[in-house]
Amino acid sequence: MEASALSVPHLVDHAVRHGIAVVPGSAVVDESGWDFRVVHCRDEHGREWILRSPRRAQVVAPAAAEDRLLRLLRDRLPTRIPEWRVHTPEFTAYPRLPGTAAGAEDPHSLRYRWAVDPLDPAAEYLGPLAGVLVSLHALPPATAGLPDTAPDRPRERVARQLHEAHAAFGLSPGRRAHWLRWLEDDYGWPTATVPVHGDVHPGHTLVCRRPGGGARLAGLLDWTNARVDDPAADFVDLYYAGGPAVLDALLAAYRGQGGTVREGMREHIVELGDFLWVRVALLGLRTNRPHLVTTARARLRELGTVP
Repeated sequence: MEASALSVPHLVDHAVRHGIAVVPGSAVVDESGWDFRVVHCRDEHGREWILRSPRRAQVVAPAAAEDRLLRLLRDRLPTRIPEWRVHTPEFTAYPRLPGTAAGAEDPHSLRYRWAVDPLDPAAEYLGPLAGVLVSLHALPPATAGLPDTAPDRPRERVARQLHEAHAAFGLSPGRRAHWLRWLEDDYGWPTATVPVHGDVHPGHTLVCRRPGGGARLAGLLDWTNARVDDPAADFVDLYYAGGPAVLDALLAAYRGQGGTVREGMREHIVELGDFLWVRVALLGLRTNRPHLVTTARARLRELGTVP
């Protein structure tokens, strides 16, 4: 079901009614997000703001949970996160954090273009990001305000999505058989679940440029998908965006800062990275976005055959 995202004038009007003196003509819309329409604007004191409105009814309740989570996490993570000043079911406003996105996703190809080199020796990006994940994953679910989730739930979810995808548009026999074997084998699947961000990709990580070169992590955005889940979930998008080298560097930094990299976790992340396209195709079907289905099915074909 689609929600009717507020138009740009209505978003600005809501901001003004909540005491944010938006400078006329400063609003710039960002339509790249899958879940929210976003507007960047400036107030009369020169402060930059983010305004957003949900595109889908399904993200309204998670956004309310995100508001609660951000309040709980504000002083618990070694990086900046959004500080929401206004939140209603149809409107959210918060001061823009400093920095720029580490990369952006092409809305048609769904491939990432990095604005920084995550493997640059001068960059302070993957190491600090690993530290954020270690801190987040170490929180007790009750402390994070999230409902506890049993370790078998991630596998059940994948099995359900595999069934839905095969029923909706079919999967190659080899690929489907491969994923069925993956589901049946305990190797790599979690034995414990932890609080996860759930959407850690370059576009949600902010960086600030350093005068001597490179960049440093400045913040982590968009906590709408935060939940209790397999910790591997927080590595999948960086693997997709940066490939094996970025995944290996992030896992090494995570382990080095006290994070637990369970046996088979790397291989499991790679499997989840391939399975990502099943999830994207199903999202496209649920939200009536045919281009997502088309792109995802093309990516599934690119995966080729499996032994």
